[in-house]
Amino acid sequence: MAGSVRRPASARSLYRALDELGAAPTPDPVLRPDGPKRADSALLLGVLLAKTELDAAVRADPAQEPPRGMTELFTGYRSLITSPGDGTRLQLLSHRLLRSAVETTLDNDNSRFSQAASDAALAASGLIDADRLQRIGASSVAVQAAVDAAALSLRAAAAGITSKFPGAARPARRNRR
Repeated sequence: MAGSVRRPASARSLYRALDELGAAPTPDPVLRPDGPKRADSALLLGVLLAKTELDAAVRADPAQEPPRGMTELFTGYRSLITSPGDGTRLQLLSHRLLRSAVETTLDNDNSRFSQAASDAALAASGLIDADRLQRIGASSVAVQAAVDAAALSLRAAAAGITSKFPGAARPARRNRR
């Protein structure tokens, strides 16, 4: 089961996997009379990702004693994602954080904490992107753009959790002479 998968799955194989898992979307028979097309791959991956994460939430409960499910989940994940310095792994981390940022704010009644958590996830994603860009030798402009986006998100996260508490203690200002 170990190894690295470099060739992305086809739309048809993704659809078959989702069908086997009972999570396949129903294709429009007019638009897709011959089944899924290559352009459907991102959508199908999103459905598969959601199904996988929902199943993981049920089967790998970190509150379980001992947390065997979590250990096995991480072991299975790491069997496919093997290289810690790999740019693909950094993209995976960034994408996961972006999904978390979006998912955190899906509710119609977001709290300031949800919004701050979303902004913090965006900041972390931006910093990971900056790291990945620097490792692959991207231009300093591209790296700085990722850092700037991360800093903006980090400031928004900090403002979101401090500005709503009028009586909260603020950090002491230092005299600058």
